[in-house]
Amino acid sequence: MKIINLAWRNVFRHTRRTIITAVAISVGLAAMIYLDTMMNGVDKMASRNIIDFETSHLEIFARGYYKEENFYSLDTIIENPNFVIDELSKVRGIAVVTPRIKFQSRISNGIDELLVLGIGIDIEKEKEVFETAKSLVKGNYLKGEDDILIGEHLAKDMNLEVGSYLTVITRDRNGTYNAYDFTVAGLINTGHPLFDRNAVIMSIKTVQPLLAMQGSVTELCIKIKNENKIVSLKEEIANKVGSAYEVFTYKELSASIFEISGLKRTVQFLLALVVVIIAAVGIVNTMLMAVMERIPEIGTLKAMGFSNNDIVKMFVYEGGIIGIFGSFVGCVLGFLLSLHLSTYGLDLSSRFESINIAYPIKFIIKGSINYITIVNVFIFGIAVSLLVMFWPVRKATKLEPVEALRYV
Repeated sequence: MKIINLAWRNVFRHTRRTIITAVAISVGLAAMIYLDTMMNGVDKMASRNIIDFETSHLEIFARGYYKEENFYSLDTIIENPNFVIDELSKVRGIAVVTPRIKFQSRISNGIDELLVLGIGIDIEKEKEVFETAKSLVKGNYLKGEDDILIGEHLAKDMNLEVGSYLTVITRDRNGTYNAYDFTVAGLINTGHPLFDRNAVIMSIKTVQPLLAMQGSVTELCIKIKNENKIVSLKEEIANKVGSAYEVFTYKELSASIFEISGLKRTVQFLLALVVVIIAAVGIVNTMLMAVMERIPEIGTLKAMGFSNNDIVKMFVYEGGIIGIFGSFVGCVLGFLLSLHLSTYGLDLSSRFESINIAYPIKFIIKGSINYITIVNVFIFGIAVSLLVMFWPVRKATKLEPVEALRYV
């Protein structure tokens, strides 16, 4: 207990120096928590947008289609979707299934043309699986077969408004070019760049004859009741529908997005690590300075019977006190900053909104706090503070009492 009291007094002997060192730790740890909260928010937003607008939880394709999916081939399609849907109705855990057709097309406003992704949907079923209808910012959802939905940003690029006429030009399964005039029923803003800038959505009943695909679809999108059972459901569905079809989870379909997420995590860790290393160097400098200043004191303590272990304990306790104080403040600061980020978000739209990226998020980022990370960061801060004490402690224990007392 004496050693702890002595260490406590030594820590606050130079209050300003102690506070500066603790602040360095606090800033590093707060940065780790804040960046983790931001990345969690970005990942959740990306996952949610993929599920809510692009793929749902699971998708079924005709075998071989996925290899060509980036080209939206019409050669490998599901020709009897009703059979598959009937089989899926026997699988417990599935909430709703909706068909879609994705195809390459060009749109024209009479002056300009633009290459986009065309998406044919079941108007009613779509609302049960995807959030497309809820993303409307102007106009109405699809009502008739001549209606079309486009992204708010795409409408701006093509100088279109609700009520404008839009021609979709595409090539059907037989290689014949067809054109169809639509009326812009509504504008959407999903937060997913694919839909807001590069896609047009229309009734599947119009798309099927347009592409010579009567009764056929390119994919079936499945919404499940429990996301935690997605892997087991995928296997059950694959066994149920047979080898003529392939089943994929949203993570498999968006593997490149989640690879980017892993890269972001690595960069986040390296940035935070640099800050913590700087803080650790600050602790080493502080404790080295303390050792040099207290050489006579160390000599006196040794002359009074303090062992090397006692000296080690004293300095370790000092580092621990600084580490606990700095880690606590850093975690509180990181939590408060993260709370603000998760509540109000970080608006980067003014800087990045004009940039067309493939990552499926809005530039208004809301964080997601991971409380386990905060606990781990607190422990990590204390551990770093204790580990960097070994060099200064080593210098202190090497001093002989007689040699140390010469500095008096």
